[in-house]
Amino acid sequence: MKPKTVIFGIITAFVLVILFNNKEEASFWFFGEIRTSKLLILGVFFILGVITGGIIFRRKKSHPKEYSINNTTAIDDNPETQAPSPHTNLSEEDRKFLDRD
Repeated sequence: MKPKTVIFGIITAFVLVILFNNKEEASFWFFGEIRTSKLLILGVFFILGVITGGIIFRRKKSHPKEYSINNTTAIDDNPETQAPSPHTNLSEEDRKFLDRD
């Protein structure tokens, strides 16, 4: 099992034990006095905390580290219109050395 799964299981068990041991009725003020079970109050606030934490700490989509350029134009076969090779003024030995890469 992955550690993330084990930790999630332990936290879930911990929350369930706390929720089901707090079943008695409690008063809660929410723009007026509300009498409800602690189970419902704790459960609602736990869910709100999980949602809020998920929104705040979500991972942002990262941008690609390298950008590529897609050349959609056709390559002209005419050597006169193409850019000159950077190896034109080098000796044969130098060209072989550079072409090894």
